[in-house]
Amino acid sequence: MASNLLELDIEGMTCTACARRVEKNLNKLDGVSAYVDFASEKAHLQLAGEIDLDVLKQAVESAGYRVGEGKQELQTLKPRLIIGLVLSALAMVFAMVPGLYFEGSHYLVWALATPVIFYVAYPFHAAAIKNLRHGDTTMDTLVSLGSSVAYLYSIYLVFTGSMHHYFEVSAVVPSVVLLGRFIEVRARRSATDSVRALLSAIPDQATKVVAGKNQIVPTHTLRPGDTVVVAAGERIPADGILRSTASIDNSTLTGESLPVELVPGDKVSAGATSLAGAITIELTSSAGTSRLSRIADLVREATAQKTELGSLTDKISSIFVPSVIVISVITYLAWALIVGDTVRAFEAAVAVLVIACPCALGIAVPMSLVVATSLGTKKSVVIRNPDSLRQLAKIQRVVFDKTGTLTDGKLQIVRAVGLGGVTAKEALEKAAAVEAGSKHPIAMALSATKTKLSATNIQEHPGRGVSGVIDGTLVFVERPTTFENQHELDAELAKAGANTLVVVSWEGWAHGLIELSDQPRQGAQAAVARLAELGLGTTMLSGDNERRVAEIAEQLGIQDFVSEASPEAKLEYLRQHQNVVMVGDGINDVAALSTADIGIAMGSGAQAAQAASAITVLDDDPARIPYAIELGKKTYRNILQNLGWAFGYNALLIPVAALGLLNPMLAGVAMAFSSVSVVANAQRLRWQNL
Repeated sequence: MASNLLELDIEGMTCTACARRVEKNLNKLDGVSAYVDFASEKAHLQLAGEIDLDVLKQAVESAGYRVGEGKQELQTLKPRLIIGLVLSALAMVFAMVPGLYFEGSHYLVWALATPVIFYVAYPFHAAAIKNLRHGDTTMDTLVSLGSSVAYLYSIYLVFTGSMHHYFEVSAVVPSVVLLGRFIEVRARRSATDSVRALLSAIPDQATKVVAGKNQIVPTHTLRPGDTVVVAAGERIPADGILRSTASIDNSTLTGESLPVELVPGDKVSAGATSLAGAITIELTSSAGTSRLSRIADLVREATAQKTELGSLTDKISSIFVPSVIVISVITYLAWALIVGDTVRAFEAAVAVLVIACPCALGIAVPMSLVVATSLGTKKSVVIRNPDSLRQLAKIQRVVFDKTGTLTDGKLQIVRAVGLGGVTAKEALEKAAAVEAGSKHPIAMALSATKTKLSATNIQEHPGRGVSGVIDGTLVFVERPTTFENQHELDAELAKAGANTLVVVSWEGWAHGLIELSDQPRQGAQAAVARLAELGLGTTMLSGDNERRVAEIAEQLGIQDFVSEASPEAKLEYLRQHQNVVMVGDGINDVAALSTADIGIAMGSGAQAAQAASAITVLDDDPARIPYAIELGKKTYRNILQNLGWAFGYNALLIPVAALGLLNPMLAGVAMAFSSVSVVANAQRLRWQNL
């Protein structure tokens, strides 16, 4: 049965436990496999067959949440936040500034706190009730319980004639926590802005050439083989081949703002912008199967991955929150029964509840991941498996495939000589005529030579080469063998490098020797040097011959290499080495990419290689490899800092609150500061030279 992918916006979630609850309900449905990401507030579903959307909505609503309808969470938080901050500030001033005290002022503070506890704090109360219905307790339980107890106890104090009350506490705690949540939501939105921009780069409409006339059509209706016209300043709707010269801005895909000058026959990608004049493109894909769409899929996959670190925080919260409630009860009983001070008992118990709210714990991992995903996407690096971040901290060696990874994988003529009284130009033109039309890599490199000659009766000779008749002469383009002028050929073969060699011959004589080779990718040498600066060793595993592999290794500064390595040999090498990153691009690298501690695939490589990898380098730039490793290491370090901050904060202040040394209102302010600090620390990734 076919699988369909679907995304739903989920509204009303306040913590990772909320996301797990929605996920659990969705996974109960037959044919549904779901993961709910709290950071992006989305449910990622894989559906086996057709499932009614209303059924999915009902499952979400039964968990106490709702499927989004386009209303921004910031818009719903802002009025509550403004009212809460204003009223709680006034309540605090009238309650705590002696000069503003007047008879009956506690009724004014009561009046100021009431809208806060019922309106501003409503999201916390609603979430706490939802959690209680499912037998769960979360951070919202602590906020709701702490503020409600302070409010209700204050009413009791007023009716018993006491001059003391805690209305300002009940107002300040939810207001300050809501401020932290507002900052958190803004940071999450900002962190994913670049991803949204990437996904919206494909235009909604395109100009299609139909029967010689231009026609505006929806982009999703375009198909391979269609011809489109893209005006200056417009984005290309789908991948294709240029049929005219063009100046292209590829910054959406590569991050490079410099224009690229292209000629007819060059490939262009969806999302790129035409800079000068109208251009004509023959499409090779639809918008939905373009490279940009594939990038979008990778980004969605990256943000949808559930990490072991994220699961760890969920497990900790499920134990931590009820434990805090028990500690709060014990604190109250200890002060009330042992010391005999019920007022101090109440203050200490409430302080424990509000200081222990694990908001910082809940956002520690997702905040770092959404920032890292955003940064990586801008540099054409997609972290497809966030758990790889843990492994990157321990990496000691980077292993490269050669062709298509360190080299461009495209054969080019690097040297040609004429033999037997024939010029190199004549030999090249005859080779181009014989190889015209073939899709073989050698043939495509040779046929790039311009020639007016044409060949007939073209035939392939397995193990030898190709032949064709040119002006009545049978011409061979073949591997070096034995010819009438063997001595002359041998002299040139001795000068040849570690490249692919082709002989052009006719009438038993070798009349041309052509050397072909792919070239190191631009930036490959700098990438290897940067890895050395990071203290990482480098190895090249290649199926190519030893001379060629040694030559490329020397050019790039790679000390360790293995030539003529089969996929099985690559696999065995990686099994014998630990803490290794494998970088590859082809189907022959899939086993190695899967076996390595971390696999990095090149974006232009085989889909199977990308599926087997934890990280994908979308623009094929080798410089992205050390960048990806640095990003991963710094992100993992950032996550550990966030978790350390959250746990250290609670471990330090819960005992302080239990001993009655922390006012409940100050506890609420400190707790919110903890969440804001985690958000700010995650944002530091943006300023760490990444």
